[in-house]
Order: sequence, then C-alpha cells, then structure tokens
Amino acid sequence: MDTQMHWTEINLRSADGAIVLDLRGHLTLSDEEQRLMLRIGELAAQGHQRFLLNLAQVSYIDSTGIGEIVGAYTRVRRQGGQLAISNAGPRVREVLQATSLDTVLQLFEREEDALRSLQPGGQHG
Repeated sequence: MDTQMHWTEINLRSADGAIVLDLRGHLTLSDEEQRLMLRIGELAAQGHQRFLLNLAQVSYIDSTGIGEIVGAYTRVRRQGGQLAISNAGPRVREVLQATSLDTVLQLFEREEDALRSLQPGGQHG
C-alpha cells in the first residue's frame, strides 16, 4: 500500500472543439491535485468553454479528488462553460454515485458521447 501513486498526470488535447484533459493516477490529497483546478482556470481564462475530463486512467479518487472536480466544474459553469466526464472506471464511478455527483455532472461511458454533449447545439458560448 505504501507504493500507491498519490499524484495525477494531466495531458491536454483538443477534440471536437473541446479541451480534453486525460488524467492518470490517483485523485487524492496532495498538492498536485490542485493542478486540475488551476489548469482548467487558466484554460477558461484563455476563452475555452468546453472541457472533458477523461478518467480512463484514474484508478482511485478520494474526497479531495472529488473536491477538485467539483471546484473545476463550478469554475467552468461560472464562466458560462460546460464540463463533462468520460470513461470513469467502476471504482471511480461508485464514488461519484455515492456522493450524488452523477446527478450534477454529466457522466459518459464513451468519450464520443461526452464530446457530442458538449457541442454548442441550441446554446451558444
């Protein structure tokens, strides 16, 4: 147990007009976790409004990680943007459901569906 990763790697890419943040590791208590909210804040300040958190490589999340996701979501929404989550594994999805975040956040099993949900559609920018 002492060898568990307690950090998160964040890789950015663009897809269908959205910024995809591919997260890898554990979303747990550490200074590194604050990078997620800071990174999204920087991107939103640059004018980006559609974000997708790809959690395919996140194997564990605790209350601090949940707080980071909620903080990122709140910041994006406050600036008129959207945030969705894709590819949450069973353990991560269980935590999101236990905290009822699955009723607030848009959760998708497939990245394609999540990206489609972030398209402008009837609501522009």
